Amino acid sequence: MGEKFANALIIFIMIVIVALGGIYYVKSVGNYNIPFGNSIAYAEEIEGKAETANANTVEESERPEIGGVTGSSTVYEQKKGYKHNNRHYYNNLCLEAKIIYDAIADNMDNLVVENFRINIDHDFSNILSGASGEKELKTYYDDAINAINLDIPNLFYIDFGKMYLTIETSKTLLSTSYKLYIDGNHNPNYFTNDFTTTAQVNVAISQLESAKNQAKIGLTGSDYFKARKLHDWLIEYMEYDSSNLQKASIYGALIEKKGVCEAYARTYKYILDDIGIENILVTGTATNSTGQTEDHMWNYIKLNDKWYAVDVTWDDPIVIGGGTLSEATKHRYFLKGSAEFFKNHTEKLTISQSGRIFSLPTLSIGDF
Repeated sequence: MGEKFANALIIFIMIVIVALGGIYYVKSVGNYNIPFGNSIAYAEEIEGKAETANANTVEESERPEIGGVTGSSTVYEQKKGYKHNNRHYYNNLCLEAKIIYDAIADNMDNLVVENFRINIDHDFSNILSGASGEKELKTYYDDAINAINLDIPNLFYIDFGKMYLTIETSKTLLSTSYKLYIDGNHNPNYFTNDFTTTAQVNVAISQLESAKNQAKIGLTGSDYFKARKLHDWLIEYMEYDSSNLQKASIYGALIEKKGVCEAYARTYKYILDDIGIENILVTGTATNSTGQTEDHMWNYIKLNDKWYAVDVTWDDPIVIGGGTLSEATKHRYFLKGSAEFFKNHTEKLTISQSGRIFSLPTLSIGDF
């Protein structure tokens, strides 16, 4: 009798434990977004270049090797397949930031859908269970968003400031688990303020595809001639103007035919990517002929296994009194090496609030 009672008691206790283990609650421990403007401040060259030496340029011996990341990224990429490892800033990310980047980039087609939630299918409990886990994860999110912004210029319709990373915690008596997703919080979509519906965005994407195909006409011959032809076409096609809402995007450049340095650089990358010429966007500062230093954006492109700088914006200066550009002026910042280019341009290796260093290719010393 006593043995039966003991066994029954054990069974009862086990049932209670299982039952309690099934009781859980879910709470949102916070959401996070990045204050992310559509443009930065821009320097514009008007009369000519300044000769100020670039004392802050990173020397080759101090530069991190491209692709140097933390985390078991190789294992992750082998497991997930090809992914986005042909993109420069992606390759600078640690494993956790790559996972967030992948979740967004894999859903590019869905970003035009209103109220679309991006689920991040990965277990981050090893990070979030720590005392500063949420803060650490936010830095990975910050890095991923900024990397996407520089790697993928055709997301012109996205306002990254409307993307919120949300962390939900599910707790039971025996365990804690986490669910991560990105949504618009109270925003119905992720669009910039000049787009309100999916239909509008789809029309804009179609317009851009047509404009890109038009720009590619005549881009034949060697990669050098393609890069030069596109550079010259862009200078003739658009003008520097900061009055439009899409002033920093490929839409502003190709459809509205005006924009600031970011529009020039993004559009150059957008079309170079399409024709298979390796290039990246670079952010930094530039000092013009009046001695004014401001934030700026330009391109690095790879030709004959060497990297060169191209600043399309400064090759399209405002000509005082009107007139046309001379060939020398039009190509003053085309395929420049570090010895010349870094006299008035300074690379910025920290592109996100986390302070993470993103490596950049080492430029050829001499011009092309």
